[in-house]
Amino acid sequence: MSQLAPPLQAILDAELAAGNSISDISNWPPKCELLLSLRYKFKQAHLPDANVSYRIIDDIHYWYAEYDFNDGQQIVTCGFA
Repeated sequence: MSQLAPPLQAILDAELAAGNSISDISNWPPKCELLLSLRYKFKQAHLPDANVSYRIIDDIHYWYAEYDFNDGQQIVTCGFA
């Protein structure tokens, strides 16, 4: 599995420090080589990065929101709690 891109790693580190936890790590073919899911909603807003976009998905079949790196190459998602 690929290493998390630095801007997403910074988001993950901040979320873990704020009390969030990882619920799943996988991939989502064909494009997403690393999909990391957090158990709770993002605990804070994260500064934008040129290669990272933020979207609210709000679909119970998927997740509440995501930070997407490089147009879907890697994604950090958050749950609904």
